[in-house]
Amino acid sequence: MSVSKDLYQPFQCLICQSRFTRHENLKRHALLHTRSQDEPLLPCNFCQATFSRPDLRIRHMKRKHPEHEQRRAKKRAHREASASVSPPDSNDGLLQAEESHLAIDDWNSLRNPETPRSAERSQSISDMMQEAMSEPRIDRIGQDVMDLQTLLDAGPSILKQTHLPSPDFTGLNLYEDWFPSSLQITTGCDLFFAHVSHFVPFLHQPTFDANRTPHHLLLSMLSLAYQYGDDPDNPSSSDADLSRRCFHRARALLADDTPESSSASSNIPTVQSYLLLQICAMMYLCGSDSAHALKMHSAMISLARSAGLMQPIPMEPSSTQDLRTLWHTFIRAESHKRTLFAIHQIDALWYQFLSIPRSISHLEIKHDLPCPAEHWTATSPEEWAHRQLVKQQGPAVQYAEAVRRFLSQDSSSSLTSIPAFDPYGAINITQFLISSAREISGWSTMTGMLSIDRFGALRSSLLTLTPFICPCPSTGPSTTPTTGIPPPKSALCTATYQTAMVELQIWSPAHTSGIVEASLDAVLSASTHPYLSPSPEILCEETTSSAIQPHVDWFLRYLDTTLDPSGEAPWVALYAYKAFLIAWTLVKGGVHGAMGVVGVGDGDIQAAVEWARGVFGRRRRWVLGRLISACLDGLDVT
Repeated sequence: MSVSKDLYQPFQCLICQSRFTRHENLKRHALLHTRSQDEPLLPCNFCQATFSRPDLRIRHMKRKHPEHEQRRAKKRAHREASASVSPPDSNDGLLQAEESHLAIDDWNSLRNPETPRSAERSQSISDMMQEAMSEPRIDRIGQDVMDLQTLLDAGPSILKQTHLPSPDFTGLNLYEDWFPSSLQITTGCDLFFAHVSHFVPFLHQPTFDANRTPHHLLLSMLSLAYQYGDDPDNPSSSDADLSRRCFHRARALLADDTPESSSASSNIPTVQSYLLLQICAMMYLCGSDSAHALKMHSAMISLARSAGLMQPIPMEPSSTQDLRTLWHTFIRAESHKRTLFAIHQIDALWYQFLSIPRSISHLEIKHDLPCPAEHWTATSPEEWAHRQLVKQQGPAVQYAEAVRRFLSQDSSSSLTSIPAFDPYGAINITQFLISSAREISGWSTMTGMLSIDRFGALRSSLLTLTPFICPCPSTGPSTTPTTGIPPPKSALCTATYQTAMVELQIWSPAHTSGIVEASLDAVLSASTHPYLSPSPEILCEETTSSAIQPHVDWFLRYLDTTLDPSGEAPWVALYAYKAFLIAWTLVKGGVHGAMGVVGVGDGDIQAAVEWARGVFGRRRRWVLGRLISACLDGLDVT
């Protein structure tokens, strides 16, 4: 019996000897041993009961004090009677987060920063890390990452030795009476759909109306949009100043709004706001604002679950013959679906970059694959109906079923029955495969048992996915004729695929060592640290280097030919930077032709770094580009 248990639960806590089937579960469990015995418990506001976790107190309140809901209703009515800047249909994602078992902070401590912080949730180590690193710097790797073994060895004493700062609430009321002008809104929406919406494609541009969009969602859009353009009302302002202002104003509105209902349709704008704001905080603002991103991510997942976003919108049979009504019904359902796929992608990204355990399982997603892009981008009911008729669709296939087919041994035959779908769905499948490769590598590292057969299945699945990732010929209209490299707006699919192929060949020490990071500043700093970088001896082996080289070459060509990266998803730059670090290691190791595709000679590490400074210098307008440039300056070129 013990042998069987060890086989299926290979991860064991060194403190209490509990066993787990997955590495992520062990990391979540480790947080239980870091809680100080002196940390205050959470009291009930109506009786003498105390609790160690917010979700336990919430459950107690609902069971023992149902009148609490009536008090909240009265407060909501009083707030609505007062003059408010929030639109009538706005939502309170933070209140929803309080009512879920995934909530991060005690609601009282959020409303009153002077009250003690609540107990940290046990879902992941990331929340403790983000509090401890409110101001990450690129040269402080020791303070920006923490090894799981350290947590396990330290036990309850670690929080006594670490002085965690109070939650950062600066900015919530910084722009209390401010709202963008009409010109700023119009310009910002144009920038959003020109530079951002293609990598988070859940807002339907042909029917989008800024006047009917909740204020927090509109501000969230502008926080990303003004990373790509200047403030039309103040062109001389500093870079992205308007973006930061919109970011903090959106956070303030989300903190003050109250949900009208728990339905998915009424809460989708709030979920979308959380999604856009965390991308802005983590990928564009970086630094101390990254802590906001991780908190909003947990609040978003909580709200998505409680509002039923994992399930499709129930579609009642309709006898209407109005084409416009049918079109808008389709848009509503597809936006609902695409919002969840965007959540799934960002959840996988935080796992890849930060080693934070995923919050969503692919089995939770009960939606079909996204519809073909041409159906989603139709600008009129007539155009939509025409495209539906011209390109007849087969039986709908759910996302989880599509993943199963790609993973199955006979996937090549079963894939013929999958109707055409947006490559955005293929990105999500690829992200699932990348995450699976990381989980297998973590399992192999912890147990010492290799899983070559599982890696082979993942590689076969990725090869089968290739036509869905790259549906156009290499010299088609969506690629650069001379290189076959897609333009920035179309590069996300292929870049994700190329990254997955690299992940299958090498393991990330930052991941397999149990490192949990709290910001991309820390990720970039860790990527150049010798202890957390892939072993040069392994990379430079002929078998490994020859397997990785074609995928690294793709990124090198992409960086070399992309003169204007303004349409690029920000995480593509991170993928490309990691690919360059591999190429630089191969050049340093004397591998023949390591960067020959971009004209860098064998062994010329100085020329390799100079080339990288040039191509990544095109991205210096963004904080992420400047962080990468700082890392390049720290590479050893001797």
